[in-house]
Amino acid sequence: MPEMKNRATSLRTFLNIIFKRKYIIISVFASVVATVTVGTLLMKPVYQANSKILIEREMDSEKSLLFRMNLSLMYEKHDWLKSEIEMIKSTPVALKIIENLKLDQTDFKGVKQQSQILATFQNRLKIESTKDSNVLDLSYESGNASQAAEVVNKVVNAYVEFRLHLFSDSEQYQFFSDQIRVAEEKLRELETRQAQFKQNQEIISLEAQSDILLTKIADYEKALTEVRTKRIGKEAMLTVIKQQLASGDKANFPVTETSNSLSREKHIARLRGELLDLELKRDQLLQKFTPEYEEVADLEQAIISTRKRIETEIDEIVTLEETSIRAMKAEEQALQSTVDELNEQIKAFAMKEYELTQLSRGIEDNREVYSMLLKQREEARISQAKLERGVKIKVVSPALTPSQPTKPNKRLNVLLAIILGFVSGLGLAFFIEYFDHTVNSPDELEEQLDLPVWGVIKSVEFEKITTN
Repeated sequence: MPEMKNRATSLRTFLNIIFKRKYIIISVFASVVATVTVGTLLMKPVYQANSKILIEREMDSEKSLLFRMNLSLMYEKHDWLKSEIEMIKSTPVALKIIENLKLDQTDFKGVKQQSQILATFQNRLKIESTKDSNVLDLSYESGNASQAAEVVNKVVNAYVEFRLHLFSDSEQYQFFSDQIRVAEEKLRELETRQAQFKQNQEIISLEAQSDILLTKIADYEKALTEVRTKRIGKEAMLTVIKQQLASGDKANFPVTETSNSLSREKHIARLRGELLDLELKRDQLLQKFTPEYEEVADLEQAIISTRKRIETEIDEIVTLEETSIRAMKAEEQALQSTVDELNEQIKAFAMKEYELTQLSRGIEDNREVYSMLLKQREEARISQAKLERGVKIKVVSPALTPSQPTKPNKRLNVLLAIILGFVSGLGLAFFIEYFDHTVNSPDELEEQLDLPVWGVIKSVEFEKITTN
């Protein structure tokens, strides 16, 4: 019961203070609301344009699989969107927008220093990243609605251009291009020298001409070997014939190639047959008659004549064999001379081939260098393209001209003014009441003196009871 009584007393005291200081509360409330309302009406409207862009980063999936890296973890680890936000808010982007749209003559007309213009622009440009996404929300505040939208859209374009310029690696690409031009000029010079050398030396194809020379010398060496073998065989046969002739055996001799013709062979065979017949008849007659017998003498003369004819044939054969051997020697010398000449040609061709190989080796080396430079330039181009296109930027929603200003918010300001006025009035009333020691009721007197009040005398002139 005492607690209920204390609560009722406190509430009554609170209401008494309000009713007692109502004029102060009302005046403060009215002043605050009026001031805020007038200030809100006098404030210049501020428009805010918004645009949303989607930024997708191309990760190297092959490297991620190779090193077993989680793409999402890598994204969170590097927090790469922060770098993109910093590029959007960078000084080059801001200066380009200020210069293109001439904001220093419109929005920042009163600001003279460029650093202040730049700081004001960057403060007005707001960039926020949407949670758990790659979407950035760009906004810009301006007193001109159309200009606010134009600034946001221009910022996106300037950011894309600045990013391409920032990650451009044209120096490396240009370096490889210059080296390729030098290598190409050197390669063309070597190829020209090679063509002139081939033309002067009458070289069409190394392999073909080398095969021709080797084939020719092989054929001539084969023919030389055959002629030499045949000559040696004939010389050996001729030596045997001469030995037989020297021993007196002129009737029997080896058959040679020269004597081995069909007519000569038949003729010698016929003479040999006649010689045998004559010798047989002579031997038969000698069994009956003496050598002086006329018929025996005739047979003896016939035998001698036949032997002479055979010797004549043999001598002719020997002469022919010697002539054939001399012809073979001459042919052998001619073949040997041709072989020597071909060897000299092969040596000379080998020197040409060596010189041409050196030229060709230089050409091949330069071609490898040229090919390597082309490959490296292409790699530089791809690397540059990856850097430039490593991030895909897509405008999700372009900035539109706002129809309503974002500042001032009249309803919100009036509502806050009402709350502030009411709180300020109450606060001022209780502040005054706290320092006011005037007693206005018996209850306050009992509370101040901690003594019971037995009676109250009401006076028309003196309505208030005071304490010393």
